Amino acid sequence: MEINEPYISVVVVFHNAENTIGRTLHSLAAQTLDNVEYLFVDDGSTDRSAELLQDFVALHPEFTGKHRLISIGVQRGVGHGTLVGYTNARGRYVIRCDADDYMEPDALEVMWRACGDGKADAVFARYMREEPGKTTVVGFPAEVANLNDMKFDTIHFSLWNKLLRRSMLDDNEIVAFDGVDCWEDLGVVARFMAFKPEVVYIGKPLYHYVASSGQSLSSGNQGRQLEDHLMMALLLEQWLDERNLHDENEEFLTHLKFFAKVKMLRGRDKDVARWKKTFPEVNSRIMRMRHLKWPWRLLFSAVALLPVGFTQWVADCCDMFYPKIKADAVRPRPHDSHPNIPEQKDIKK
Repeated sequence: MEINEPYISVVVVFHNAENTIGRTLHSLAAQTLDNVEYLFVDDGSTDRSAELLQDFVALHPEFTGKHRLISIGVQRGVGHGTLVGYTNARGRYVIRCDADDYMEPDALEVMWRACGDGKADAVFARYMREEPGKTTVVGFPAEVANLNDMKFDTIHFSLWNKLLRRSMLDDNEIVAFDGVDCWEDLGVVARFMAFKPEVVYIGKPLYHYVASSGQSLSSGNQGRQLEDHLMMALLLEQWLDERNLHDENEEFLTHLKFFAKVKMLRGRDKDVARWKKTFPEVNSRIMRMRHLKWPWRLLFSAVALLPVGFTQWVADCCDMFYPKIKADAVRPRPHDSHPNIPEQKDIKK
């Protein structure tokens, strides 16, 4: 029987996930909360992902009437897929589950109960980061009161550990920015938090982020990630400005712009001149950026103040702080590459 008013909509966007989607499906089928719909968005897969999904549903009657498959003919990216999934959701709350991760069996029930059966605007939960031979529980260092208090890391800005009230998303036209595939989840969470929602925090880790699964939907080269980060900063600033929310979230925007352009000073193609010219208003505020550790504030303040020729040399010397990556190495999931200095292990983008 089809669910008319599900408590929760789970959005799974996938592209060529035949090697991982089976575990994801088993975890969703095992959920102890019944009143749930599952939206599967196939972002132009060319492997057997969609076929495996259909076979799984046929063998698991608990999915009958609870799932929908939306196929996108050609690959459009995780931003577009998330937009499609959230736009088609009918649940009171929405959460995303990546097709290479999985949930605890009681994850959705625990989150639904925590929100007071629909009273809170959002529920934020801890998660488990899985690497070969190692599992790390990642939690919130503190409950945050507003967008300015949120650090730029996975726990604060990922969609898959957050239950968000769908009416707040719809009423404020909050969807993923189409065509921006890096930080697409940050774009949704940041706008949601700009309205100061009532958030319930859960100490129990409910989601398994599998960090060793290789390429993900939004994987791309460093140049593409940088351009997406810059575009996200511009789009969020415009969105906040249009709603008269810019001034009260200026600290957040300062951090966002800094982290968006920081890749210009990393890797083999560092460009100090471009870094200085991009969001120049941020350069004089670096020492006041509380989400950046003091050594990095001092370093980047020096880069901003000193001549380009000298600071280019300083930037080149900073290679010692970054892990060396072979040219032919498989890049990490972009979720691991939120630009922080030094690069954080639990950040997912």
